Amino acid sequence: MPPYIYIIGVGRRLGRLWLWAVLWSLSATLHGQPLALLDTIARNNPTLRASQATLQAAEAANRADTRLPDPEAEVAYLIGSPSGVPGRTNVSLTQSLDWGVLTKRRRMLAEAGDRTAAAQHREARQQVLGEALQQLVQLVHANRMLSELDSRLTLACQVEQLCQKKLEQGALTELELNKARLNVAMAKADRQRACDERETLLARLCALNGGLPLHCADTLYTLPARELCLADTLLTAARSAAVQGAEAAVSQAQAELKLARTQQWPTFNVGFQGEYIRQNNYSGLSLGLSLPLWGNGRAEVRRRKAELLATQLQLADVQQQAGAQQMQLSQTTRRLLLVADELRQGLSATSNTQLLQRALEAGQISLLDYLLECSFYYSARTAWLEAERDAYLAAAELYALGL
Repeated sequence: MPPYIYIIGVGRRLGRLWLWAVLWSLSATLHGQPLALLDTIARNNPTLRASQATLQAAEAANRADTRLPDPEAEVAYLIGSPSGVPGRTNVSLTQSLDWGVLTKRRRMLAEAGDRTAAAQHREARQQVLGEALQQLVQLVHANRMLSELDSRLTLACQVEQLCQKKLEQGALTELELNKARLNVAMAKADRQRACDERETLLARLCALNGGLPLHCADTLYTLPARELCLADTLLTAARSAAVQGAEAAVSQAQAELKLARTQQWPTFNVGFQGEYIRQNNYSGLSLGLSLPLWGNGRAEVRRRKAELLATQLQLADVQQQAGAQQMQLSQTTRRLLLVADELRQGLSATSNTQLLQRALEAGQISLLDYLLECSFYYSARTAWLEAERDAYLAAAELYALGL
């Protein structure tokens, strides 16, 4: 048996309550703005509001068949023929008895339908909030990159001023000054590009928020990426909306099968009938039943059994895919966090920007050497920021499974 299949079974029986307790405690202690914005988006998103209305309509529809059908009343006046034959009045009142209602199996089916509708709503919520969380991680990265590019632009302007002074002193050529000016222009272009990307991300978030404006200037990821990928049991105990939806479909198919079995039984009608003729009245109770001779009920049972088997196979497939997805996301998050940690440690141990600037001022290195060294250092910092972003994007997808 593959190990993740075994772990899924163990998680469903033992780890479910622990998982939600951990996720609840994590969300309760995280008050960062990016995660707090998810609640705002959940309230204002038009897709989720429509999904909530659809859920309420589905719940109302599921309750429509949980009562007995309305009784039927009939009154007929028959004129006598030939002339002189007294007229006759017939009165009938009947009530059909539905075994599905009497055995409460229709109510069980309605409750299963409610669970299916709730799972579909949760899946829509998970999809919308998962997309919003991805955009928020991208926005935090854009804020970090914008802060980084501001520092690079400031340093480029300082180098340009230094080169201008050296040119006036005759220690630098006009060609090298042009390189410093080009470096400033490139820094400004990179910063403007980062600003445009940030505005695009904000526009997407506003669209998810129902067109209402949002603001987020955070430069720290408040997502519990490391906690989410520390324990495999935490992941395998998670139940995504797709798994819950498949489980609800199985429950609904089982309820439909039970109801179909009651439909094989003869249907009873009870009522009152009266026949009233001048000076001769007849009245009493009536009882009728259907005769299930043609096997329609048996055919319906066979159909429901086939549908139940299909939903059970779909559930097993969804559980397997969910377990594989969770493990893959966990491993990806863990690997990217390790890469980001290694890059951060390397950058903190080899920060050469101040040394390079002092060496340039002292004339120990040329401007070209300075720009090449800075370009290499900036590339490393960009790689670190992107590795952290990618790690938190994977963690966001993992975290969204519990929304």
